[in-house]
Amino acid sequence: MHSHENLSDVAADQIRKHRTRLGLNREQLAEECARIGAPELTYAAITNIETGRRDKDGKRRREVTIDELMTFAYALGVPPLLLMVPLGSIDAVPSPARWGGGIHPHYLWRWITGEEPPAAVHSDGKIYVDGSKIGGEDGPGRLEVWHKVSVPADVYRSLQAAQAALTKASGNHHFAQVRHGDDAEATNTAYREYLDRLQELARVLNEMVSLGLSVPSYSTKWVEDMRKFSMLERPEAVQIFDPENEEDKA
Repeated sequence: MHSHENLSDVAADQIRKHRTRLGLNREQLAEECARIGAPELTYAAITNIETGRRDKDGKRRREVTIDELMTFAYALGVPPLLLMVPLGSIDAVPSPARWGGGIHPHYLWRWITGEEPPAAVHSDGKIYVDGSKIGGEDGPGRLEVWHKVSVPADVYRSLQAAQAALTKASGNHHFAQVRHGDDAEATNTAYREYLDRLQELARVLNEMVSLGLSVPSYSTKWVEDMRKFSMLERPEAVQIFDPENEEDKA
């Protein structure tokens, strides 16, 4: 395992690893970065990033910025988080709490995605949730703040699960209609499952509206059915998908 002083060191190793896996040299990676709109990531810049050149005090001369991390991920066809948090590749990455030791990549991954609260590794090697105060003893608790602000991450995970389940149920209902007809028991069973999944999506959308979160638009059938069965607390907040609308496309 490499010795990493900070997350830029981890990212540099992973950029080099994935570049090599693709059979690209630094000049070719620079050309690819330029092709996707980042000409500033030149051969020289990539060399400095990958080699981790340090000054007389041992500090990296060239850190990896968030924008650069995203660009490298796109250029190399890699999920961005894997460049910084390489699951299954190394046992520990530098903890954001710099006074602590290295932290397991899986925990850091889950913290970044809002699934775990901020934590640090103590001298005994164990991970502890950081319950300290932000800004001193009179400040808010770090864990308390995390619980409040991480809600959108949890809601959007629920949204993705609800959308996937409804898509499957909707497809099953359509298949049952085609195969068995509208009045068949199999079709009725599939329809009830569709309504259950539609209700679950509506529940998540209602929660998003109450939290002031941006609500996606959906197909005409889904929205009309949610409105028809009074599943939405604010029907006007959920719009029908319009392929001509650029915001819907996003």
